[in-house]
Amino acid sequence: MHTPKRRLLSPSSAIPMGLCLALASLTLQAAEIFVSPDPAGQNQPIKTALASAAEGEVLVLKPGIYRETLVIGKRVTLKGEPGAALDGTIPLPADWQPAGAELPGVLTAPLPSQPAGLLLDGRFIAELRFDRAQKSGDWHWKMLLQKGPPLSGFNEIKALWIWHPGERRAYLRLPAGISPSTARLTMVAQDRPLIAVKGASGVVIENLELIGGSTAVSIGEGADRTVVRGCHIRSYEDTGIGLSGGASQCIVENCEITRGALEEWAPSMEHSRSNYEIWRIHKDVGKYDRVGINLFRAGVGNQILHNRLDRVFDGICLGDYKAESLDDPLPDAAHGRGTLIAGNVIENTRDSGIELGVGCVEVEVKDNTLRRTHGGFRFKVPRIGPVFIHHNRLIDGAPFNFWFSMDSSPAEGYIYHNTVVGRKPALALHVEKGKRDFSVPRWHFLNNLFAVKEGYLDKPDKGNTVDFTSAHNVCLRQDASPWPGDATKDKGSRYGLPLTLNDQGAPAPDSAAVDAGMDLSTYWKGKPLPGAEKGTYKGAAPDVGAAEVQ
Repeated sequence: MHTPKRRLLSPSSAIPMGLCLALASLTLQAAEIFVSPDPAGQNQPIKTALASAAEGEVLVLKPGIYRETLVIGKRVTLKGEPGAALDGTIPLPADWQPAGAELPGVLTAPLPSQPAGLLLDGRFIAELRFDRAQKSGDWHWKMLLQKGPPLSGFNEIKALWIWHPGERRAYLRLPAGISPSTARLTMVAQDRPLIAVKGASGVVIENLELIGGSTAVSIGEGADRTVVRGCHIRSYEDTGIGLSGGASQCIVENCEITRGALEEWAPSMEHSRSNYEIWRIHKDVGKYDRVGINLFRAGVGNQILHNRLDRVFDGICLGDYKAESLDDPLPDAAHGRGTLIAGNVIENTRDSGIELGVGCVEVEVKDNTLRRTHGGFRFKVPRIGPVFIHHNRLIDGAPFNFWFSMDSSPAEGYIYHNTVVGRKPALALHVEKGKRDFSVPRWHFLNNLFAVKEGYLDKPDKGNTVDFTSAHNVCLRQDASPWPGDATKDKGSRYGLPLTLNDQGAPAPDSAAVDAGMDLSTYWKGKPLPGAEKGTYKGAAPDVGAAEVQ
C-alpha cells in the first residue's frame, strides 16, 4: 500500500501552509512532512510542522540553515536531508570599545544579559566565569584578559571573554591582529539545547548537522527509546549529547561530535605545562568540562554505539559529580544500569576519553578506540558493578590510560583483553589526598597487552594498596610487575617480551601475545565474561590484547 506523502512546506506562504497542515493532519497514515528553511530567518518552519505533526510522522528537513531551538514532546522522527543544519548562533549586537588603561588590549561592550557562548568565525572563544576567576594574581580575570595564562600567554588559548554580572557588560580579548570591526563575532544567546526531547518516547533524530548550541541534543525525563543517529555536531558550548532524567533504552549511534573551539584541543603528548593551561582555563576558572556524550542520572539500557568524537574535553561520561567520593551517598544505583558503550572512536581529548562512575551495574564497554586522550579510561568511584571493559584499544594516552581517581572503588570490575600502546603506564592509582587509603579489591586485570615503554602500573600514591587481581597480562617492560618479586599475585603474566603488532594493533603470528591468555569462559562465577565465551579464540589459549590472531 502506497503511503501518502505531505507536500513541501514553504515558510514564505504562511496562510496556505497553515491550511495545508490542518487538512493534512486529518489524512490517515500520512508519513512525511517536508520542511524548508526560511532564507530570511523570520519564521520557524520546524516548530510549525512539529505543532501539527501527528504521532509517528516524519519531518524531513530540506537542505539549508534552520535558526530554531526545538522541544520535541511527541513521538516523531526529525530527519535531515544532506545539508540540513540547525544553527544556534546569532550575530552579536555589541558596540566594542577599548576597556581603558587598566585593561590594555581588552575590549568591552554593554550586554544586558549573559550569552551562553561567544564565537569568532564560528569557533567558541574560551569563557572565564566571573564567580570563579576572582583569586588575586595570575589567574584573576583581569590579569588573564591582559596577559593570558602565566606560562603560555595567548599562544595556546588565543582569546578569552567574560561577562561581568554587576556591570552587565562583556569583556573580550581577541587574537592579535584581529579587529572587532572585521571579526565575525556571533553568540549563543540562551543556555538551552538546540533539540530537547522530553515527555515523549520513541523520538528519532537523524542525519542533522547541529551548530553552535549550548547543548546540541538533550534527552530528558520521559524520553525513553529516543534514537539520535548519523548526526554531525560541529560545535557546542556545554554538552554534545546529554542523557538525563532517567531516560532509558535510548540509542546514540554513528554520530560525529567535536567541540568547535578556537584553541587547539589536541592535547600535547609531552609533559607541557604551557599546553596544559588550556585545561586549566576551563577547569579552574571557566565553565568546567565540555562532554561529548554525557549520561548524567540517565536510566537503564542505553546504548552509545559507533560514534566518533574528536577534540572534546571529555569523550563519553557515565556518572554524577555528586557521587565522586565514598563519603557521598549514591543517588540511585539504577542510574546508568545496563549501559553499553561500544565501537566508538575517541581522539584528542583535553581530559578523559571515557569516564565511569555511579553504580556501574551491568555496564559493558567494548571495542572502543581511544587515541591521544589525556585521561584514557577514568574511574570516578564506580560503586557496585559488575562492569566489563574489554577489547578496547588505547593508543598514545598521556598522562594516563586506565586511571582510578577521586576515591577507592568497591565495584566488581573486569578489565580484560585490552591493548595499550604508547609510552605511559597502563594503569594509574592516583586519588585525591585526605580521603582514605586507596583500595580496589574486586577489580580484575586479565589477558591485557601492555605495549607501553613505562610498563604496567604507575607508582602509586603513598598509602595506596595495590590489591586488585591480575593474571595473564603481557607487558613490554621487564621490571613492571605491580608486585615486584611476588609471582603468586600475578599468575601467568609475562614481562620484558618483544611485542610485534600489525597496523590494526593485532599481534603478529610470532608475537609473545599469541596463546598467552587464560580461558575466561568460566571466570565469572562459572560463566563467561562477555566477549570471552567458548569459541572466541582459535589457538591453544586466547591471545592477549584486543585482537585475536586469525
